[in-house]
Amino acid sequence: MAAWVAILLAVVAGVLRTSQARINGALAVEIQDAFLSGVISFGSGFLILLLIFSFNKKGKEGWRKLIAALRSGGISKWFTLAGSAGAAYVLSQTLVVGITGVALYTVAFVAGLSMGGLFLDLWGIGPAGKKPLSVNRVGGAALGIAAVALSLVGHSMAASALLPLLLPLVCGVMVAWQDAANGRMTVIAGTPLTSTFLNFMVGTGVLLIVAMFNSFSVGLPSSLPSQPYFYLGGAIGVIFIGITAVVVREIGVLLMGLGSIAGQLLMALILDFFFPSAQTTGLMILLGACLAFVAAAWAAWPKRRMHAHVATEPPQG
Repeated sequence: MAAWVAILLAVVAGVLRTSQARINGALAVEIQDAFLSGVISFGSGFLILLLIFSFNKKGKEGWRKLIAALRSGGISKWFTLAGSAGAAYVLSQTLVVGITGVALYTVAFVAGLSMGGLFLDLWGIGPAGKKPLSVNRVGGAALGIAAVALSLVGHSMAASALLPLLLPLVCGVMVAWQDAANGRMTVIAGTPLTSTFLNFMVGTGVLLIVAMFNSFSVGLPSSLPSQPYFYLGGAIGVIFIGITAVVVREIGVLLMGLGSIAGQLLMALILDFFFPSAQTTGLMILLGACLAFVAAAWAAWPKRRMHAHVATEPPQG
């Protein structure tokens, strides 16, 4: 896969992430139950994947390869819990987006995503192996964070209202690890379907347990909304997790995250402009999205090879 194609797909994944955040946040507000909203989103995605997986021979073969690798120690068992990071991410959408709006949620999430990607690549967690620190990669990550800061300029929310943004910030780091884990499992399975299915199976289980405990104290909503778009979060999640599982092995966790940042910020701008849900500063988010594009381009820019000229004879005189 050409690098520019992989980066473009990373941007698409970012657009889908933000779209899912808005849908899940709106559903949580509509039914007044963030936990049940998370179950609906993740659970619907799991049902879609279960149907696909049942008729997909390559996915089943990938499952057998993944089980064999786990038994032989070829891959860490911790990677199978990547779906829990996805569950936390979806839950943070349902809890935070209704308070801060999708734009502020997005910039907090991508701050964690960019920093998580930088260090995960440095440690070699992802399938692309270790990617040592370089001017390009550190500069790209720094610009990615600067894009987040720029997007926050102009917001007049009280400090107490910004406190929930810590949740998507932490989830950004967790999702960077999830992307890396999914990439590793995809390499072993030979298809992104296996890792995506496992993600949704684990995430749905986690969210079901949390929602059950919550329902004991607050009960269940009396009715669910009839509009179909409230239930698209799961399908969207299936698509962008599959994209990241493929792309991360091509360009690494950091560059995947930076491309995703650009897509997320752009979509946040579009959604909050046409469907405003909180106070936003469109111009600042637009500038932040442009800066995120520059960050991704800088991190991806090929390094020049330095040719050292070594004298073969001692200097005269």
